[in-house]
Amino acid sequence: MNGPTSRRLPAAAAAEARTFVAEGRTPAPARPASSVVLVRDGETGIEAYVHHRHPNMAFAGGMIAFPGGGVDPADLQPDSSVDAQMWATRLETTTESARGFLAAALRETAEETGVRLAPDDLVPWAHWITPRFQPRRFDTWFFLARLPPGQQPRDISGETSTVAWVAAATATAKAERGEWVMLPPTRVILDELAAYPSVAELPTSKPAIEAITPGWIDVGDAVVALLPDDPRYPGDDRSENR
Repeated sequence: MNGPTSRRLPAAAAAEARTFVAEGRTPAPARPASSVVLVRDGETGIEAYVHHRHPNMAFAGGMIAFPGGGVDPADLQPDSSVDAQMWATRLETTTESARGFLAAALRETAEETGVRLAPDDLVPWAHWITPRFQPRRFDTWFFLARLPPGQQPRDISGETSTVAWVAAATATAKAERGEWVMLPPTRVILDELAAYPSVAELPTSKPAIEAITPGWIDVGDAVVALLPDDPRYPGDDRSENR
């Protein structure tokens, strides 16, 4: 895995982690969700379309994120235009769950950016589950999608303060300097994209995508998120369900 293995959590998230441990809370269930990373070629490398979410949003407020959201009941309905069994195999899940992840990815992209994608436009890229201490949790599939010819994304969600195309390397540099705040999946995915010179070089499939649930550790003056390649992982997360 490329990218950082540990990152300081924002103050609000650190407080949630400490309360979770101190009170012995039970993890909330993780709602299925999908997120789509629209990509295109830029002057200095691959660019991704990102949202700066409003600070008052209940989840990831004030953070840089990709378009996406939770799976709705309607997303689970059969669709004869989608090969649900093929997607179930690719995502290593049930046909119903695969339909939900796929439909949510297409719907959320259209609702938040106006970009209309087809199932074949989506490349499964990563699978992340929100840390167990957070009260709002998501089981999220991240898909890459090249921006289709003739389409341009625009902000139509009402959930963002700004939107932008940004070079992946520039975005990670802003995060490193503390100018942008990102959840671990966003940072890791941008780190990965920065390693490719162009969209044409991106793989069209990734084998053995494992779900990642970040851990965390309280180091006294901060709480940091831990990823599985950190030797301290899972840190203070001692859930019996891990």
